[in-house]
Amino acid sequence: MRLELTPRSTKPTGDFDGRDKREGHKTILAMTLRILFGLLIILLLLGVGLYTAAIKAPRAPQGAVEQGDVIDYLDRLIVSKVATAVSVAVLRDGDMIWEHAAGQANPFEDRTATLDTIYHIWSVTKVATALAVLDLIEDGLLELDTPVTAVLPWFNVEAKEGRSMTVRDLLGHTSGLRDTVPAVFGWLRYDDALPNQTDYLKAKVPDYRSLLFKPGEDRRYSNLGYMVLGAIIEAVTGREYSDVIRERVLTPSGMTSTDFTFTSDLAPQEALGSHPIIHIFSPLLPFLIDMGDFTHAREGSLLWQNRIYVEATPPTGLIASARDAAKLAQAASVPGVVLQAETLGLMRPNMPDQTPLGWFERGGETRPWFQHLGGGPGYAATVRIYPDEGLAIAVLASGTAAPASTVVDLIARLEY
Repeated sequence: MRLELTPRSTKPTGDFDGRDKREGHKTILAMTLRILFGLLIILLLLGVGLYTAAIKAPRAPQGAVEQGDVIDYLDRLIVSKVATAVSVAVLRDGDMIWEHAAGQANPFEDRTATLDTIYHIWSVTKVATALAVLDLIEDGLLELDTPVTAVLPWFNVEAKEGRSMTVRDLLGHTSGLRDTVPAVFGWLRYDDALPNQTDYLKAKVPDYRSLLFKPGEDRRYSNLGYMVLGAIIEAVTGREYSDVIRERVLTPSGMTSTDFTFTSDLAPQEALGSHPIIHIFSPLLPFLIDMGDFTHAREGSLLWQNRIYVEATPPTGLIASARDAAKLAQAASVPGVVLQAETLGLMRPNMPDQTPLGWFERGGETRPWFQHLGGGPGYAATVRIYPDEGLAIAVLASGTAAPASTVVDLIARLEY
């Protein structure tokens, strides 16, 4: 007997394979989403943990304030460790009308902060550099609209259509040059053998040849632009940048507690820099500097720094007391200290569409002011002038994240 078996269906299996693949893709996608969601939760929890552990500034007083309110806020900054030392100075019409200091300049030597404590003022140095350049212009050694290459023929950056880059562009941050942040935070040294600024600029320029925009087309902050101004100062005077600043700015301004290095007179007044371990700069520091050389000691979530210097001095190199920083601000506001009234008007123009030279920030439609911030590893600084009131305010602090401009805001609200 012969049996004939009916064969199973020979319907193509492609639909089942396609369905299996789709189901597999869905499974993989679901797993991927679960993993990403889990990572997001982990990052969120990590962020919350870091925020909780981070050193944070206390909330500043609101509304009307008196000197006692400012002093109380400074004390709370010290308690929070967002600042470990802070000094303030206020000048009106050349007279010192208020000074105060809080915190510890050096806890390892049991030195409290005083009115004479010396801090790095970082980019506030640009105000001094601008004053010196404009003083050279007053003396006929330089012109504001001179092309940079007419003074520095070796200065070779990317060519852009349009006019040449000028001294005015460098002073007003309209040159198109890129900024040196974050690299500049690695341009540190731990001895006072600072380099010649022209030679230093020549070594750095090849890394910054491309321009962000045509000169005069926009305004972007550039430390490199002020490094170029330092080389221009050296080219037209035939002298070291630091010597020109001392002669043309520090001495006529009466700044006796300011320099580029800690001399034997200034060293006893030094404030050690402090840096919070949890900070936006912190992940970058190990890639830019030797943390062993940089760190003096660790105290909880705070790093105390060893003495440092900045190799690029024209944009960032000065150290000063708050009293002297206020005098620098006054020199950039009051005719006859360094500059005459017409030239000084270039730094604090009346018209809102005119770019201030030297000062980077301006504000106050009804109460005009000009301001420069200074910040970097270990220190924060703010100087502000109210030209119509003859008022100059300086706040200097140890603490990378110290809210120096917030303190200036408070001081500006005081009744004088």
